[in-house]
Amino acid sequence: PEAVFRDFEPVPYAAASIAQVYRARLQDGKAVVLKVRRPGIRPIIEADLRILTALARVAERELPELQRFQPVEMIAQFGKSIARELDLALEARNQDRFAKNFAGDDTVVIPGIHWQHTSQLMNVQDFLEGVPGNDLELVERAGLDRKVLADRGAAAVLKMILIDGFFHADPHPGNLFYLPGNRIALIDFGMVGRIPPRRREELL
Repeated sequence: PEAVFRDFEPVPYAAASIAQVYRARLQDGKAVVLKVRRPGIRPIIEADLRILTALARVAERELPELQRFQPVEMIAQFGKSIARELDLALEARNQDRFAKNFAGDDTVVIPGIHWQHTSQLMNVQDFLEGVPGNDLELVERAGLDRKVLADRGAAAVLKMILIDGFFHADPHPGNLFYLPGNRIALIDFGMVGRIPPRRREELL
């Protein structure tokens, strides 16, 4: 890392089940975060999915009332979703698409991707510092307007679902920050959803 980044913090800034996040600075001084896939995580997930599939088969066979929920198919879909999450370059492409979709909207911020340092195993993106989505006391202390944030958040969700047909499918408070000017920042685009035009018309 020292060959590429001017500064690199070896202690993780944040950690999750699939990846860890580190803070760094590019040679030009720009603050970034490195999202790095955990070594050896793929075989662990594949083993877990095999166990879950075996349990789902037993559930379908032994518990007829569960058959209508299609447990085996549910695990298969979950497996496809988590396989996509393991590809941090795919996540970066999703992030780029969201940035294009919200271009011109200064109320929603999507961190920029640094493609020269991005691969399936790691992506590098701009560092954003803001109020965590679940810290409402800090929202007040920062002088942000909760009603404006709620309105802009709702507008962003409706745009993603009804206009773009491409939405953030993991919008928990840890993936949301509030920035000065009552702006909303979204991160972590490993899980996304798509809605075709006809279904959007049906929703409307």
